[in-house]
Amino acid sequence: MPGVDLLAPGLVLSLQEEKVGTSILLGLAWLLIQEGTGSLAFGTVLLWYGILGALFYFGHWLFEAKNFLFMIIIGIALGVLHVVLMDIMGQLQSWRVLMGRTFMEGVIQAVVFPVEWGLLYILFNWLPHNAQTV
Repeated sequence: MPGVDLLAPGLVLSLQEEKVGTSILLGLAWLLIQEGTGSLAFGTVLLWYGILGALFYFGHWLFEAKNFLFMIIIGIALGVLHVVLMDIMGQLQSWRVLMGRTFMEGVIQAVVFPVEWGLLYILFNWLPHNAQTV
């Protein structure tokens, strides 16, 4: 799915499990992969994951961290963030950004994020107990 970050729900699940070291390593690996393969200016993915982390940490003070409604709100915020970041970074690189396509990618991101998080959460909780500590 072009324009949709399928790695973000895994990072949020790691943050929910309060595995700070694992979350940092995952975020760093995904940051390097996405910055290296993308065509946008350096820093877009850094902003993406930085804002995602901030949304999670500030939001979990208001909501239960593992609440599906909270994941829907984060998904909507990531959809809006996708449109905003594409517009800003496109202007910085003097690119013509197709706002209709970017808007649809944002809508898909908003829908896919909570669904993927839910599937990952179910799979993670069905693991045997000793596999979760590895």
